Amino acid sequence: MAGALLWLDDYWIEAAPTVGIDFREPDFILFDGATTTVCGNATSAVGPFYCPPDETICIDTAFYDVLRDRFGASGGPLAELCVVAHEYRHHLQQTAGRFEGPDRSDTGPDSDTIRLEVQADCFAGAWVRGASEAEYDSGKPYLEPVTPQQIQDALSAASAVGDDRIQESAGGGVNLETWTHGSSEQRQRWFMTGYDNEPGAFDTFAVRADQL
Repeated sequence: MAGALLWLDDYWIEAAPTVGIDFREPDFILFDGATTTVCGNATSAVGPFYCPPDETICIDTAFYDVLRDRFGASGGPLAELCVVAHEYRHHLQQTAGRFEGPDRSDTGPDSDTIRLEVQADCFAGAWVRGASEAEYDSGKPYLEPVTPQQIQDALSAASAVGDDRIQESAGGGVNLETWTHGSSEQRQRWFMTGYDNEPGAFDTFAVRADQL
């Protein structure tokens, strides 16, 4: 995972200015079981998260097992990288000031919270496409060209952490008004929106509720 962060750093150092973002590197914590940040204490039940005040990406090393064993995701290295890329996008949102306007306490299918989350999915998809096409000075790509199966693995991971899928796995009904990350369908669709378009070609805050 530390290697994934280096790839993301290298890629976004060049790509961030093209979408109007003043780049700075985030801090990175790998944890197993629990960790402490300025955002508070977190257990593995929280999963990966980004802490804006100290600009730190926190990745629970057991989360990938949970995706496979509890939520039925297919796994795979690209899916794991995309989890890091999603949290990295939250860092870019922070540095671009995108956390300052939206109401991040709001929930529901048209909430600012979901718009921020699916935007992070979108940029994760953009990174996969861009990093497989961009090259280091040596001519080596940031990310080896991805296969259709790897894309399906990434989509499987995105689907596994949809609000509807998580609520269903908990044995309860689906309650849209409590959603904070978007449905499985939304998370897959916005990932592919990013994969199929340039980083500056999408804005989840500009679309209507029925397009979100």
